[in-house]
Amino acid sequence: MSAWRWRPSRQRRSLTEVTMRPLVLLLTVVLMISSTRAQAEVLHELRPLGREQSVLRIYGAADFPVIKPFFDAFRERYPGVRIRYSEFGTRNLYQRFLERYPDTPDLMLSSAMDLQVKLVNDGYAQPYRSPETAALPAWANWRDEIFGFTYEPAVIAINRQRMPGDQLPRNRAELLDLIRRHSDKLRGRIGTFDIAQVGVGYLTWSYDSRQSASYGRMLESFGSHQARLFPSSAAMLQALTDGEITVAYNLLGSYSHAWAKRHPEIQVVLPSDYTTLVMRTAFIPDNAANPTDAKRLLDFLLSREGQQLLADRSSLYPIREDITGETTASALRRDRRSPLRHIPLGPSLLIQTDQASRRALLEQWRRAMPNLDLP
Repeated sequence: MSAWRWRPSRQRRSLTEVTMRPLVLLLTVVLMISSTRAQAEVLHELRPLGREQSVLRIYGAADFPVIKPFFDAFRERYPGVRIRYSEFGTRNLYQRFLERYPDTPDLMLSSAMDLQVKLVNDGYAQPYRSPETAALPAWANWRDEIFGFTYEPAVIAINRQRMPGDQLPRNRAELLDLIRRHSDKLRGRIGTFDIAQVGVGYLTWSYDSRQSASYGRMLESFGSHQARLFPSSAAMLQALTDGEITVAYNLLGSYSHAWAKRHPEIQVVLPSDYTTLVMRTAFIPDNAANPTDAKRLLDFLLSREGQQLLADRSSLYPIREDITGETTASALRRDRRSPLRHIPLGPSLLIQTDQASRRALLEQWRRAMPNLDLP
């Protein structure tokens, strides 16, 4: 048994073809960043639209092309603000925050809920209350220090052109059956996150280990079929489209649905046994140099206008109930194909950050995939 790490495909579309398909261009840019510098810091600077009055420093794990429309709208509202957005992989974002402390950003944005809660619990956040934070449901606001602002369903994606005539799996049990029936065809063609390096990947697998009766069989099946490990959802989606893999597991739903709109061969599945919901979260560090603008951006992020903008222009799932559109919390709830299970925001997430628990989960992976390079 062996585990394969993803390498960028040698096959790429021509620039002419890409420019004719704007969404593909956006996600291709995401892929280039994710595949070559998945864990390194990538700095994006947005100049003020008027005379510069302040600088707002943000650490985030959201891919820049996805979050940029929101930043642009914020600058239109506050034209004197220069935004410096440092993009990281989720785990590296956490590590870099600790390495650089007390030099902190003004705002932290990440889908690795457990790592965010760990920082807040250790005293690195300052409390903030406003009408916008008060409007959040209780499960999306912990201690008035950390706030959920989007949903992320963890989904399965399949290249159905690679499985012609076969019924696509609707849940984890059917996925395992598909792998069993097409063992040779799927060997080396299953993809998932590299949980040692990707914080949200570790979070979703850790949650699966406590929620899913099929977790052990899933891990064994992935190991025996030489599952390939990826640094991001975008990298998995590109590999699916290129035919390098056939099945991707636990990737983020917002990117997957946007990609599938442009690539009809990609089928996105919300598992009918349950769909895990991760929240992207935000907090203001205790040592923020510019808390004023951080609070303004956080309020705009949680406002009805900001949340609708996320749904319309960023293909993210906003957390507010009063937002309309396909990628919204209310749309997810109306979809009866799968029960939704939130990963709760709060102290229970500290179990995932416990070093003994982390070592135990990674050791399970090491036994299933002995060639996996785990710390």
